Amino acid sequence: MKNKAFDARRHSFTASDQILPDANIWVYLFGPASAAVGPAVGAYSAVLNNVLNAKSRLFLDVLVLSEFINRYARLEASRLQPGVNFKVFRNSPTFVPVAKDIAQQTSVIISLCQSVDHHFAQWNVATLLADYAIGGFDFNDQLLVETCRKYGLALLTNDKDFTKGGITVFTTHPRLLAACPP
Repeated sequence: MKNKAFDARRHSFTASDQILPDANIWVYLFGPASAAVGPAVGAYSAVLNNVLNAKSRLFLDVLVLSEFINRYARLEASRLQPGVNFKVFRNSPTFVPVAKDIAQQTSVIISLCQSVDHHFAQWNVATLLADYAIGGFDFNDQLLVETCRKYGLALLTNDKDFTKGGITVFTTHPRLLAACPP
């Protein structure tokens, strides 16, 4: 089943909206300065302000948190020590201030959200893997769709791949909006 995508810049958020922001949103807004470039940053900053002003409820999934932390660390590794193996960077003294920054920004994200638990044991993993095996699916994205369905959450993302799953998606990505009209 196709998702229904709504333009997050034009949506009138309300206190009844329940939203799970994807990791890419958090990277744009709370990631390293190297990620805070381009029109998506301004667009999603305005969207987050609208969501917060409307008192919509934000939710956080452990996969999203993990993706945010890992993406932030890898972006900084590429910037600070290009070409160096990531694990070597992570074990170097150069990583310590990066890790502190990541922990600080992660704390801000956590303060804005309510946590949701995975119900992995209840999901039909065989079906998810069969879909994954045909190609075109990211397994973590599949799990996020399942989480959104389980909790009745809308997904806020800039990932154009979120076209299937039968959930509501808020985005500013033109290809996702075109692929999944409401």
